[in-house]
Amino acid sequence: MYISKKDLLAITGISYGQLYRWKRERLIPEEWFIKQSSYTGQETFFPREQMLSRIRSILELKDKYSLEELARMLSPEIANGSYHPSDLEGMNEIDPLIISIFREIANKEEYGYSDIVLMIIVSEIKAQLKLTKEESKTILASTLLGVSNASTMELTIGVLKLNEHYLAYVVSANAYLYLDHMTNIVYKRNYVDVSNQIKIKYQKKFR
Repeated sequence: MYISKKDLLAITGISYGQLYRWKRERLIPEEWFIKQSSYTGQETFFPREQMLSRIRSILELKDKYSLEELARMLSPEIANGSYHPSDLEGMNEIDPLIISIFREIANKEEYGYSDIVLMIIVSEIKAQLKLTKEESKTILASTLLGVSNASTMELTIGVLKLNEHYLAYVVSANAYLYLDHMTNIVYKRNYVDVSNQIKIKYQKKFR
């Protein structure tokens, strides 16, 4: 779903100048500025959920950090380095069972930053949908495959429910799913939004 520039400025209370300054400073990706034809000529639209989330983050943090620091924290780029299980201690966003399942599936003793973000998302899915261990394993295996094969981190990770079965999906962030009336989206999360929250909260750990 998209939001027009006019509606975005009205809802967030920011000015035209702020919006384009944040674009120049790389706080907002240029590809989020989408030109579309309208009866007045051309109008700029944005991916609604991503844009509102990003502006909320900027407004909350702009008095604490420089624009350069904010750009780094809000960048979709993956943090460098590999991380040992001990590095995850104190991160209550990750369910210990999900770490155990991930280790079994991926056969890794250390994790990349993208692995950690995915484990956080699947932990959230498990908690919200009250998944069993086997259901969690299926969801993690599917999403791990999707994220590993993606050419960008601008992704949406979601879960569909068909009858009593859960199915995971990984798509580009602005993709639209056409579903039949028997299938419902029961979970949806933007990968970069989760990554940004983790970078901000644990900025000394993930750079």
